[in-house]
This record gives sequence, C-alpha cells and structure tokens, in this order.
Amino acid sequence: MSVELLALIVVYGCEPTDTPSLRSLVLCESTECNLRIIVWDNSPQPHGVNWTALGQTGTYISTPDNLGLSTIYNRVIRQHLQVGEYLLLLDQDSELPVDYLKKAAAAIVAHPEVDLFLPMVRANGRLASPVTYLCGWGRQWRSDAVGSMQSRQVCAINSGMIISSSYLLGSFPGYDERLRFYGTDTQFMLDYMDRRSRLFVIHSVIMHDLSFFSGPLAKRVEKFAAMRAAYHFIYARRPRIQRLAVEFVMFAVSIRYAVLHRNLTFLRGGDQ
Repeated sequence: MSVELLALIVVYGCEPTDTPSLRSLVLCESTECNLRIIVWDNSPQPHGVNWTALGQTGTYISTPDNLGLSTIYNRVIRQHLQVGEYLLLLDQDSELPVDYLKKAAAAIVAHPEVDLFLPMVRANGRLASPVTYLCGWGRQWRSDAVGSMQSRQVCAINSGMIISSSYLLGSFPGYDERLRFYGTDTQFMLDYMDRRSRLFVIHSVIMHDLSFFSGPLAKRVEKFAAMRAAYHFIYARRPRIQRLAVEFVMFAVSIRYAVLHRNLTFLRGGDQ
C-alpha cells in the first residue's frame, strides 16, 4: 500500500534548494510514498525551484509579503491538500534521515486509526520534540519513546509532523491566523489532544536548527515578546485556571530570561 503524502516546506531568505529540508527530502527513500512537494517562499525576492535538477515535480509559491505560518498552513489545507493525503510540515532547517519517509509510511499503514505522526527532533544536542507539556511548560523526555501513545500532554514542533487529511479536512478547527510564527505548533497540539486520543512517534530522528535565542539581544527580546503574545491568543478561550497557570509560567520564564540576559525588557509583553 502506497501512502499519499503532500510535503510543505516554508522558506525565507534563501534559495529553496540550499535548505537542509528540501535537500534531505529529495534524497529520502520514497518508494512507499506518492510524494508531492510544495515550496512556499516567503522571501522578499522570489527564488524559484528547478524541479528537473532535483529529479522531482513540485509546486513553487512566492508570497513576498511574508505571510504568517498559520495563514500558509490554512491555505495549503484548503487549496492543495487532497482527500486521502497526509500533510508533512517542514521548516527550512530540518535534516531528514534518508529512511524517514519509509518509516513514516510503515507507521501510517500499520496505524490507520491515528491521525498524527511525529518524529523525534534533536536540536543543539538534545531531544527538543516531542515533550511533555502542561499550561505553557514543556518538560523534556528522559528517554526516547516511540510508537502509539496517548496524545494528552504531548507537545511537538511543527517541522516533521505528518497529519492526516481526514483530520485536517474534518474536525480540525484550523490554525488561528493571529499566530504568525510562534505558537502554531502549540495551538495545533492542544486542539489535537482535545479531539484525538492517540498519536504515533516514529522511530526516526530529525536534526533541526532551533535558533530561538540566537542573534542580537534586541531580536531575542522581540522573539520572546511574540511568544508571550502567542500564548495569550492560544489560551484566550480556554478555562480560566489554564489561563492563570500559563500567565504564571510566562512571568516566571520572563524573570529567568531577564536575569540570565541581564535585561529587564524581557519582562514586558509583546505583539505577534
């Protein structure tokens, strides 16, 4: 049985063919998948993709106005995802192992009742995703855990996750387009655990560049403020006790970063 897979890679500020995600995706063993690829380029200047040189067919979309991830995801789901397909989300900085699609396809075929398949993601030498999550606080797993498991209190980053069209075109409420870049994965996972009891962690590791706290201090403050604003949107309609817990966690984290970086601007709120 072949798995129908639509891969979406969102890029910004670089040639798509130079990204680890596209380079590693086209090298994956994909005999178990009918693979379609969309490269969504948010760069101010379009780059294009030479699909023939990659030995693939695909779709290139340019939006120089730098659309938010939530808007891009919603458009791909509404306009490009076909019934029966699975959607693979990729940031530009993920390095897929050559057997990722093979292992993902095997998991999908073996577990048709599951709508979400996650890789293990390592960044900066540690397991960054999935994590145990509760009200804004993520705790790393002490050891790798794979296979089918309860979705409750499991959170994961977008890159590498594979989602069924039956869920995305069915009971999924859509991505909150107030969330531009931060919080889309948290919102998705909270919505998923409300609606589905099981997910599957694939026995495969993706290497990913998490650069949340890289660059000049002013940029790091800006990113953190955007993250705090995202949590406000994500929890706005959730029970008051959850909102209060998230506010406490965000305040505690902002104090930690203010002390760590010796900068009180981490204590302020922010906008997406």
